[in-house]
Amino acid sequence: MDLLQLNDDCLDIIFSYLRLDELLQLYNEIECFNVAIERQLHRFRDFKFSMRQPPVFNEELLSKLGHHLNSLHINVGYSTKDEDVLRYLNPLCQGASETRRLKALKLDHAKWSFNMIEAVGKVVPSLFFLDMRHCDVRDYQIAQLLESADKLKALALLHVNNQTGDSYLQPQILNRLPSLKLIHITILGPVPFSPEDLAQQCPNLSFLITDLIKSDFKIYGPPAYIQNYYKYYNDYFKTP
Repeated sequence: MDLLQLNDDCLDIIFSYLRLDELLQLYNEIECFNVAIERQLHRFRDFKFSMRQPPVFNEELLSKLGHHLNSLHINVGYSTKDEDVLRYLNPLCQGASETRRLKALKLDHAKWSFNMIEAVGKVVPSLFFLDMRHCDVRDYQIAQLLESADKLKALALLHVNNQTGDSYLQPQILNRLPSLKLIHITILGPVPFSPEDLAQQCPNLSFLITDLIKSDFKIYGPPAYIQNYYKYYNDYFKTP
């Protein structure tokens, strides 16, 4: 008996020893293995990769992987072309949007474009945690994402004075998000808004302000929510 004649139980045992990158390489190489490979995707609920060394690309399998994702973390890199990251982001988000299992998304060192907003917008309704604190993202883009973020509990982002803007921090926007408890804002330069006033106008929210230049942080609002922030981070963005 050769490998091609093995039953499903035997194939499941064999493929259970393979990493995701190995499964991606095998997909479509031997067509009769495809279904067995797809049965392994549930093992990879927390997916992290860098665009410097991206996984083997297969749009169909990445979309099916998206069905199982609990968290997605992509280190994009500012030099990465928009179309290159969208090549991966679109099928992953499309698949994740079909099952709404994705709870946490983190993009590092990315300049958010209209197409990225559109891709991520598909999964925002299911997210508990959205981390953009190493990204170039503008206030109107953040406001657009928050329109459908009804389950979002924690938001992390970067604020660059005279660049990011602060219209997304308007109380009428933040107070209409039923689940949001904490916003982590990493700042470069002076803060062009009053965290104290914002905390008073949004009494159900905690604000963690991290100053990269001064290397310190301050907490505004209920401090108990800060512990949940770190719990979400450690739960969702595990080190492989």
